[in-house]
Amino acid sequence: MLKKWFPLLLAIGIVSCSSQNMRNEKAAQAFIDSLTNVVQPLYREASQVYWDATATGNDALYERYAELDLALSKIYANPTDFAKIKKFRERKIKDPLLIRQLEITYLNFLANQTDTLLLKQITDLQTAVEARFNKFRGKIDNREVSGNDIREILANSTDLKLRKKAWEASKQVAPQVAADIIQLAKLRNQAAQSMGFENFYQMSLITSEQDPAEIQRIFDELDRDTRQPFIEVKALMDSVLAARFKIKPEELRPWHYADPFFQEAPVVTEVNLDQYYAKQNVVELARRFYDGIGLNVDSILAHSDLYERQGKYPHAYCTDIDRAGDVRIMVNVRNDESWMSTVLHELGHGVYSYNVDRNLPFLLREEAHTFTTEAIAIFFEQLSHNPTWMQQMLGLSGAERAALKETTQLTARLQKLIFARWSLVMLHFEKELYTNPDQDLNRLWWDLVEKYQMVKRPENRNLPDWAAKIHVASYPVYYHNYELGHLLAAQLLHFFMKMEKVKSADQLVFVNNINLGNFLRQNVFAVGKKYRWDEMIVRATGEKLTARYFVEQL
Repeated sequence: MLKKWFPLLLAIGIVSCSSQNMRNEKAAQAFIDSLTNVVQPLYREASQVYWDATATGNDALYERYAELDLALSKIYANPTDFAKIKKFRERKIKDPLLIRQLEITYLNFLANQTDTLLLKQITDLQTAVEARFNKFRGKIDNREVSGNDIREILANSTDLKLRKKAWEASKQVAPQVAADIIQLAKLRNQAAQSMGFENFYQMSLITSEQDPAEIQRIFDELDRDTRQPFIEVKALMDSVLAARFKIKPEELRPWHYADPFFQEAPVVTEVNLDQYYAKQNVVELARRFYDGIGLNVDSILAHSDLYERQGKYPHAYCTDIDRAGDVRIMVNVRNDESWMSTVLHELGHGVYSYNVDRNLPFLLREEAHTFTTEAIAIFFEQLSHNPTWMQQMLGLSGAERAALKETTQLTARLQKLIFARWSLVMLHFEKELYTNPDQDLNRLWWDLVEKYQMVKRPENRNLPDWAAKIHVASYPVYYHNYELGHLLAAQLLHFFMKMEKVKSADQLVFVNNINLGNFLRQNVFAVGKKYRWDEMIVRATGEKLTARYFVEQL
C-alpha cells in the first residue's frame, strides 16, 4: 500500500517544497524592494548635498551631508532587518539577481551593526575633518597657495628653499587634523570590534568582498617583484635630480621629488610634457577622445564642475548622483599633462558609472568594486603620455612622436614603480594604524617611507605628516584599491592587445577605436555589480586577476 502511494506523496512533497521556495523568494524580493524604496531617494539627496558642499565649501551643507550619511547608515544598522537578511541568505533562492542583492545587502548591514550613537560620532567627526581639509590652504611666506601651486613648484622649480617651503606647506594641514584622525581610527575600531572583527582594517576588507590574507599576499608579491627594479630606476632618477639641484644623491629629501608624497614620477628628462598641453583645452581633448571610442561624455561634462576657485574641493573625484545617468566630475583643471591625465582618469570613472545597465536593480547599478572602476580610470589616464595617442590627438609629427617614445616609456615605467612602492606605504600604514592607533605614528610613517619608497626622512622633524593625506581620514582602507586597479588595468591592456592581434602595446591604436569602447561597455560597465568582482574579471578577460601583466609591462 505504501509503495502505491509513495509517488503521490513524493510529488506532493516536491510541490510543497517548491511552493515554500516561491514564498521565500517573494518575501526576500519584497524586503529588497522595500529597502530600495527607502535607500534610493536618500542616496540621491546625500550625493547631491555632498556635491554642493564640495563645490562651495559651505559648512551647513557638510553638516546636512553628515545627517544624510548617518540616516543611510542607520538603515543598515537595524538589527531586526539584519536578522531577516541572514535568514533569507540561508534559504533556497534561485533568482541570481536576487541572490546577489541579498549578498550585497548582507555585507552593508554587517558593516553597520553597531550603536547608532557611535555611528553618528564617526560620521560627524569624519565630515568635520573633511570640511577642514577641503577649505584649508597652506602658506608660503604668509602667502596662501593651492594644491596646484604646490605641485607646480615641486614639478618645475629649481629653487631649493622654495621647494622645501612648498613641501612644508603641503603638510601644514596635518597638525590641525591629526588628533581627530586618530580619534576616528579608534571610533572605527570600536564599531568594528562590536561586530566581532579584530579592527576596522579587517572589517573594511571583508565587507568589501576582499580577503585580508589574499590582499597581503598580493602586496607581498608586489614588494618582492618591484623592489629591485625600483632600486635601479630610483638610482637613475636620483642621479638626474641631484645633478639638476647641484647636490649629492644622498642629500636628496622629500621636497626634491615631484609631489608632496612621492607618488608621481619627477621629470628626469629634458622633455616636459606640459608644453604639449599648454595651448590646448584638456577638457575638450578628453571629450573628443571618449566620443571617438563610442563613450560619449557630453552629459557628464554638462553636469560637472571643472575649474578651481576659492572654497571649492581642491582635488578631483567622480560621482554618480542617482545611478540613473546623472554622473559628474569635480576637477580643478589647468592645461598641463597632469590635469590631462586627471580628466581622462575621472571621466574613466564617469563612463563606467554612466554605462552600467540601468535595467539592473538599483542595488546592482554600480561598479563591480571600487578597484575595478579605478582600473578603468587608470587605463585611460595613462594615455596622456602615450606618444601614439598624443600624436593623433595633438597633431604631432612622426618625428615628434618618435622623439617622445623613449622618454615617455621611461616615465611610464617610473610612474608604475613609484606608485606601486607608494601604495605599499599606504597599505602598511593603515594596517598598523588600526592595529594600534596609539603608537608613534609619526615615526611609523617615515619608517615605512624609507623602507618602501627609499626616501630619507627630514632631519629633526616630528610632525604628523601622514595626516596630510586626506584618504586616511575620508577614504579609509581604500588606497590599496588604486594599486589593484593598476594590476587590472594591465590585464585589460593585455586582453585588448589580444583582441586587436598586436604583440606590442606600441602597436595599439586607441583614438577612434570603437572596439575598445564596445568591449568595455559590454563586458565591464554594463554588468555593474551583477557579479562579484573576481567573477566579472574572469568573464571579461578569461582569467583571474593577476599581477603578471603589470610586472611584464615594467
